Amino acid sequence: MVESGWTRSVNCRYAAIHQIDPPFTARRLAIVLRRAINKALQPFGLKLVPSRNDELLYQHDYAGGYAEYRKTQIFHNKRKLDWVSADPVTLMAIADDIRRRGLDRRGLCHGARNGWEVAWFAEALNCPVTGTDISETAESIPNMVTHDFHETRADWLGQFSFIYTNSLDQAFDPEKALTAWAGQLTDDGCIYIEHTMQHSTSGAGEMDPFGAHPMAMPYLLFEWGRSKYRLADILHAEAVKYGKAARVWVFVLTRSQPGG
Repeated sequence: MVESGWTRSVNCRYAAIHQIDPPFTARRLAIVLRRAINKALQPFGLKLVPSRNDELLYQHDYAGGYAEYRKTQIFHNKRKLDWVSADPVTLMAIADDIRRRGLDRRGLCHGARNGWEVAWFAEALNCPVTGTDISETAESIPNMVTHDFHETRADWLGQFSFIYTNSLDQAFDPEKALTAWAGQLTDDGCIYIEHTMQHSTSGAGEMDPFGAHPMAMPYLLFEWGRSKYRLADILHAEAVKYGKAARVWVFVLTRSQPGG
């Protein structure tokens, strides 16, 4: 049997973290997740049925490692520099939650490409908002900086009351990225992760290396966030993306409190 790149990645990561045998493959993890989800859906007469293009988890394996990942991300940033993935309906739902929580103080948008959502939040919330992108094109866009969102910055630790992204699917290591973002939050701050079916495995590949079914995301966030952050809420929106109707999930994370 030929082992996929995702299987190799999961084997290494879970063997290291959980000290289990290498046969713990992505397929077995997907089966465990699917069974757990189906058990929760059973009282409603629903069932998650796998399809050829919709496995639960995927992480692209770059033959050239991080260097190839970075080169690929910068290439597609420049190719799609005029594209806007965010939409006002979803951002308004997030902005309403930010106001309700009293977090309209200082924001950060990761993977913001051309800065559209940065400008939107800054105007809607009347507060300073900074955007990041891995490409140097960010330097020519107002309130944007060139930055790999996996990395920490000492001057950003504990500085942002809200963080937004629709680009977690572009993560080389989503667990590392989220850990860095949690460290950038104020004590009462929130991370807002926009997620659609386009962010699932059916939309993942070389350009967008991480994919997860929306039903799998709460499990991943629980596993990755232990002692660092927790899933506090899930917002929902019905939006239009590139001319097509899209269901949107927004996973809201807060920092874990000491002992929590």
